[in-house]
Amino acid sequence: MPHARKPRQKAYRPKPTRIPMLVKAQYTLEPLEAVIDQIERNGTVDVDQRGMPVFFCNADGGWYESAPAIDGMADFFDMWAIRHGRQFDVTALRQLAARLAAGMPLDGPLVASLHALVPRLRRVASTLDHREAQDLLRGTQINEARKKLEARA
Repeated sequence: MPHARKPRQKAYRPKPTRIPMLVKAQYTLEPLEAVIDQIERNGTVDVDQRGMPVFFCNADGGWYESAPAIDGMADFFDMWAIRHGRQFDVTALRQLAARLAAGMPLDGPLVASLHALVPRLRRVASTLDHREAQDLLRGTQINEARKKLEARA
């Protein structure tokens, strides 16, 4: 006579669902597009109490400084290009960040190059796999911390 088995005690827990990278790419690039659109429409940017340009992030409802965020985005895509051995020019992002930080106006050619760049950024961001995106983000954060330490020294 076969002996009776104990019932399984482990509770079923489904794996956490990950947001598709296409959606994450939209969350990431939406504030950049909003800044560009606002500059084109009104010729202005939102600023904080210190007069620094800021943007609103719909993903978490926070306000962030525009220039460092856009510069970090340029670092992210530069790092992606180096790892994949591709040419990916993000000069327009760097120029946008520098001009926002300095309070300089944007000219037509820069805005046109930004409009041409955004679909390419979206294409790259939507094809990243989750681990690679996290690794690139971590590398960008490390690079930003290194820049801050160098600025203090």
